[in-house]
Amino acid sequence: MRDFKVNEARTGLAWFLRIVSLVAIIAVVVGIGFSVRKGNAGLAIFLLLIAPAFAVFFSWNWTGSLFAPFEWARRYVQGVEGDHRHEWYSFKGQRVRVLLDETQQPWFALNEITHILDLGAEQGIFRHYGPHEYGIPESESEPYLSASGLRRLIKYSAHPDAGALGLWLEREVLRLLRRKAEIRARDGPKRGG
Repeated sequence: MRDFKVNEARTGLAWFLRIVSLVAIIAVVVGIGFSVRKGNAGLAIFLLLIAPAFAVFFSWNWTGSLFAPFEWARRYVQGVEGDHRHEWYSFKGQRVRVLLDETQQPWFALNEITHILDLGAEQGIFRHYGPHEYGIPESESEPYLSASGLRRLIKYSAHPDAGALGLWLEREVLRLLRRKAEIRARDGPKRGG
C-alpha cells in the first residue's frame, strides 16, 4: 500500500471541503431541530433523509482523517515485519512470529521464545551461538533464532514446556513449512508455463 501523500494545493482544497461539509452537516441538524420545534414534520423528515446524503457526499474528504488510525496500525505492523515475510504460529496460546529469510529458512522471534521458556533478560545466554543460529536479520530490530538455534536452546532448557516446544517445532512448524515449500516447488513450474 502507498502512504497518504498529497500536494499542498490539494491539501488546502481538502481542508476547505472538510470545513464546508462540517458546516453543511451542522446546518442540516440545526434545520431538523427548528423544523421539529415549529411542528413542521414534513421538513424535518426531508432533512433527516437528506442528512445521510450530505454525510456520504462529503465523507470522501474525511477518509484520510477517519482511517488514519488504521493507516498508523498498518505502518506499525509493516515496521515490525520489515521487508521479510512472517508467518504466525501458536504454541499453547502464545503467538510465535516466524520469519522466512530469502532462502525460505525459518527464524523465530527471540522475545516470544524467551517468554515461553521464561528466560527473561539473561545476558550472554546466546554468546556461543553462531550467526547461523542467532542474529538480527536485515530490516529487523530484534534478534531471531534459526531452527537449529531453537533446537539448541530447547535441548539445554530445564523449562517443563521445552519438550513440548521441541515437538511443536518439528511437527507443527517445520513440517508445515516443508509442505508449503513442496507445494510451491510443484506448482511453481505450472504457473510459469
